[in-house]
This record gives sequence, C-alpha cells and structure tokens, in this order.
Amino acid sequence: MNSALWGAVAALAWGVSDFIARFTGRSLGPPRAMLGLMGVGCAILGGWLLYQDVTIPWHRINLLTLLVASVAALIAPLMLYYSLTYGPMSLAAPIAAAYPALVVPASLLMGARPELPEWLAMIVTVAGAVIVARNADEDPDETIASDLKNRRRAIIAAVAAGSFFAVALLVGKDVADTLGNVQMLWLGRFIGFTTLLAILLVRRGGQGVLIPIAVWPLILVQGIGEATAYLLFFMANQGEGAAIASVTASGFMVVAVLLGWFFLRERISIACASGIAMVFSGVAVLGYLGGEL
Repeated sequence: MNSALWGAVAALAWGVSDFIARFTGRSLGPPRAMLGLMGVGCAILGGWLLYQDVTIPWHRINLLTLLVASVAALIAPLMLYYSLTYGPMSLAAPIAAAYPALVVPASLLMGARPELPEWLAMIVTVAGAVIVARNADEDPDETIASDLKNRRRAIIAAVAAGSFFAVALLVGKDVADTLGNVQMLWLGRFIGFTTLLAILLVRRGGQGVLIPIAVWPLILVQGIGEATAYLLFFMANQGEGAAIASVTASGFMVVAVLLGWFFLRERISIACASGIAMVFSGVAVLGYLGGEL
C-alpha cells in the first residue's frame, strides 16, 4: 500500500474517532471521555513499542519541551470534545481542523520564512473556518440548539482546540525529531493520561473516573481508531510519499462531517459546505508543502 492510501486510511480512522467523540463526550462529559481515549491509546502504543522492541532514549529528553507538547496534546482534543458537546459536527470539526493555518504565522517566531503559497493557503483556511462559524446549521439535538449560548461555546472551544493542536504540532515536532514519532506520542499520551486522572481524582473522587461498561465499546473503538490512525500516518510519512500522505490524511475532517450528515441528519448549507471545502483545500495544501520539507 502506498503513502497516499496509508494517509487516506488514517483519515478514515481519525474521522470515525472524532465522530464517536460526539457520543462519548455527551454521554460521559469531555474529561472522562478523554481519559478513556488516552488510556486505550497508551495501551495500544505501549504494546506497539514492546512488539517492535523500540527503546526510548531517556537521556535525550528535554523535559520542559515534552511537558509543553504533552499538555497541549491533552487540552486540544479535550477542547474539541467540548465543542462537539455544544455544537454540530459540521461546526466543530472544520474549525478545529484549521489548526495548520496557525502554524504558518507561529513558525515566524521559530525562524522559519513561509513563502507565498503557504500564506495564501493559510488565508483560504482561516476564511473557510470563518464561513463555517457563521453558516453552520443548528445542532440536530433540539435541547442543545435551544440554548443560544451553546453555539458560541462550541465555536470558542473549537478555536481553542485548533490553537492547542498548533502548539502541540510545533513543539511536538522537536520532541519527535529527538525521540521518534511513536515514542513521543506514547509519552505524551502517558503524561496526559496521568495528569487528567490526577485532576479528576482530586476534583471528583474515584467515582469521577469510572466509565460505565455500556460506553466502553465506543471508547475502545475510538481509542483503537485514533492510535491506529497515528501509526498509519507515521508509516505513510516515511520516504518520498510524505507530501501526498499529508494531503490525504487531512481529509479526516471531511469524513467526520459526512458521518454527521449521514447518521445524525445534520443539515449543511451551500455556504457551510463551501467553507468546509476551503478549510480542507487550505489544510491539504499546507500539508503537502509541509510534507515536502
């Protein structure tokens, strides 16, 4: 299987995982749903490292950088879960997925010099996210849609998710270059899991971290899907096909939106669909340009 197909399968797995997050987040609350996801991810990625007999070069770890990347990687999906709790998939997913556009101006602070195509792709992506925010339809759940504040909460949470995804990407790249992609991801998941577990235990006690048996099948599918998507994407990013893999993998947002449209009957206006297309196009271009580096 070539890099483009690996990237496409990763997009499918990510999209399904994000779609399931809408149900687990609303059923358990975003923190507990996130705890379950990270626990499953830790187990799968840890098993992969053991199976591949991969070691972690502990002596090369920059603890501060690792902590910043791990905390950002914890907050980002947590904010996405909150966004999916307060608004429809067609609103939350495209705005959060626009995070590569934030990497372009942020990279200036790190000494990079983005060129014109990257700036244009960033503008298209941000413009698409704004169009989505203004034109996405109401949540199909009338209880959620009846509170007008929920839409604002969903947008704010999605923007926060995208911002922290950008931080995790920028800082995590240095960690991955030092430790390796899977090692960095496992450490980040482990730190995020233990941090969130400690917070929930302090705030809510033992009952606050328990997940009902009925919800575990969804948590398992979601966790397996997300961990598998990362592993496939890392495999796809090896060699000459990295740029194309980044383009196909960026389709995860479209997968999530289409699942919401098909199964939840979310209505998508022409204006909203145009915004989603702009976000996807901009992110795909940024992914391609980034994959060429």
